[in-house]
Amino acid sequence: MEQFHIVLKDFANWKLENIEILERFKTNRSLLYDRLEPVYVVLNHIYEKAVENEDLNEDYQTIFHVGLNYLHTQFEVIRIYYEKLFESDCELFESYTPLVGYLLFISDFRTDLEEYEDQLDCSDLSEVETLIENMIAERDDRFSYAAERLNKVVDDIVSQLDFEYIGIIDIFVEIADNLKLDLSSHKPFVIGRDI
Repeated sequence: MEQFHIVLKDFANWKLENIEILERFKTNRSLLYDRLEPVYVVLNHIYEKAVENEDLNEDYQTIFHVGLNYLHTQFEVIRIYYEKLFESDCELFESYTPLVGYLLFISDFRTDLEEYEDQLDCSDLSEVETLIENMIAERDDRFSYAAERLNKVVDDIVSQLDFEYIGIIDIFVEIADNLKLDLSSHKPFVIGRDI
């Protein structure tokens, strides 16, 4: 449990460093906040249990480790786009969050496909990723076009592998539900219908 205290401190430090941006996204009802909310809410819940000196079993610790690593990685990407490309202009950044969300999804999807690397040709996924990165850089707002391209590639990959894709966000939505935690705005995320 001692090493877990270090992870808890990492989360507290992460919150101190990022709470201003996170709250700004929450206040603006950002799509990116909606995306991260299940992970953030679950981590807060586990953190509060630990602060209250409740004994956390191995499952809670694993959930916390996975969630914190995920949140940290995703938020670093968001911060780079927000602070560097959009110069911390929340309104302008918010207008392109669908595209940033697509990039975050691609990152998740690639991670989940690692065990199938030898079986797949992911060049179409790389092509769509580059397209979306360029659209963000060029302030291209054809979100439907990007979503259609991404959905097609994801559908093709999922059908090749013949499996149902369940992303980490969906897993944390289920964890939040099992813990009876309220999610203010999370909507189900179904591949093939709505990226």
